[in-house]
Amino acid sequence: YVARKGVVLNPGPRPAAPPIEGLEGTPYWTNRDAVTVTDLPASMVVLGGGPIGCEFAQVFARFGVDVTVVEVADRLVAIEEPEAAEVLTKAFTDEGITVLAGATVDSVAYEDDGFTLQVDGKPVRAEKLLVAAGRRANLDFIGLDTVGLPDDLTVVETDKRMRAAERLWAIGDITGEGAYTHVSMYQGAVVVRDALGEDGPWADYRAVPRVTFTSPEVASVGLSEKAARDAGLDVAVSTGDLGARGWLAKEQGLVKL
Repeated sequence: YVARKGVVLNPGPRPAAPPIEGLEGTPYWTNRDAVTVTDLPASMVVLGGGPIGCEFAQVFARFGVDVTVVEVADRLVAIEEPEAAEVLTKAFTDEGITVLAGATVDSVAYEDDGFTLQVDGKPVRAEKLLVAAGRRANLDFIGLDTVGLPDDLTVVETDKRMRAAERLWAIGDITGEGAYTHVSMYQGAVVVRDALGEDGPWADYRAVPRVTFTSPEVASVGLSEKAARDAGLDVAVSTGDLGARGWLAKEQGLVKL
C-alpha cells in the first residue's frame, strides 16, 4: 500500500510482564486471557493493583473466586488520589479480596496444581495468576527507522497536531498521553483536522478524564493533587459527599473533590 498523503500510526499496546524470576514461560493470564475463560478457578492472584487489575479482581471475586491482589506500590490505583485508594481497599476487603500493597514479589513458580508467589518472603498460592502489571507499545520492527525515528522507541513523541515525522501522525497509547480509548479518538480528530488543512483546535491534555470501573468507581479529570503541587499550583482541598450540585470553586487553583 502506498500512501500519498501520509500514515496515521496507532498500533496499540500489548500486556507487559515484569522481570520476576520464574514468571516467564508459565501459563499466566493476561487481561486478554481472562475475558475468554469459561470455567472459574477456585483461587486467583492478580499481580498489579492498577485499573485493569482492580477491575478483574472484583469481577472474579463476585463470581466466587478467592482473589488476592499484589501491588508493588503502596496502595491500589496509585495514579489516583490516596483517599480513593483507601475507599477502594476497604470495599475490596469487605468483599473478601485480600490486598497486599507495597509488596515485593521475589519469584513465581508453577506446578500442575497452580502458582506459588514468594511475596515479601512468604508464599502466596493460587490456582491461576493474572498479570496486570502494565502494557507495552507495539512498536517493534514496524519501520520507524525509515522515517527518521529510532527503532527502539517505547513512546512516539508528537507535536500538538499529532505529527511525529514528515507525513506521519501518531495517536493512541504509543503517544504516552494516556492509555484510554477516548484519548485516541480525541487525537484522531486532531489528525483529521490537520490532514484536511483545518485550523485547530489542537491537542491539549490539561483535562483528561479517566475512570476505573470498580464498585465504587474511581474517576478523575485533570491533575492529581500531588501533580498540581509539583507543578507549583495553588491547591485547595475539600472533601465530602457530592450531591447533585457538586462543588464550585470560587477562587483560582485546583479543587480536589
